[in-house]
Amino acid sequence: MEVTTLPIVITCEHATNRIPTSLRSLGLTRSALQSHVAWDPGARPVAVDLGRVLAVPVLLGRYSRLVADLNRSRHHRKVVPTVAFGTEVPGNMGLSPDARRHRLARYHAPWRAQAVRTIDRVVTARGRCIHLSIHSFVQQLDGRIRACDVGILYDPSRRRERSLAGHLRMALVNHGLRVRRNYPYRGTSDGFTTANRRRWSDAVYAGIEIELNQGIAERTYRTLIVDALATTLAARHG
Repeated sequence: MEVTTLPIVITCEHATNRIPTSLRSLGLTRSALQSHVAWDPGARPVAVDLGRVLAVPVLLGRYSRLVADLNRSRHHRKVVPTVAFGTEVPGNMGLSPDARRHRLARYHAPWRAQAVRTIDRVVTARGRCIHLSIHSFVQQLDGRIRACDVGILYDPSRRRERSLAGHLRMALVNHGLRVRRNYPYRGTSDGFTTANRRRWSDAVYAGIEIELNQGIAERTYRTLIVDALATTLAARHG
């Protein structure tokens, strides 16, 4: 599929588990850093593949969410987490206000600013922007099985997001996937798309988070998901 100039931007905030050398692994074990505690396994390949198929910008987080969570507002208490999914993060404990501000200024603010500029350019050029934020979630959390393959997070009060979420859901269901809306998290909780809704109106911006079950983050399912999303987006916004 050759598609160009679509009004779409893709982000993947938790694309990597990389920790800057200067932060000394934040005091965590290799096992913890390789787990979902530090990143969203499987999200990056979907974001990259989708961007390649649609020929649209893809912005990937450069460091682990444990360094500074790009999907949290700068004032959120978990933007530099001291505990993540029940795992203590020693390198984030006892940070002074100045150290916290420095961490955010170096690892959080520049990425967000670049993403906002990219979305703004699309809005200026095309009059609107579809923003897909790609994430993944662990199959089992706190002893509960999450019986879902893909979650679509959005703000139900925004007409364009509600409509797009419905079309994306149907495309994924038609590919044999179990899909739930605003699961396993609410689409209106603190996040990058939520912040962007305060910046742009429903008329020009639609922010959708795609949450992938990490149990299906293998090549076969990845191809199905990318095909379903790309075909729907190209048909509706080409």
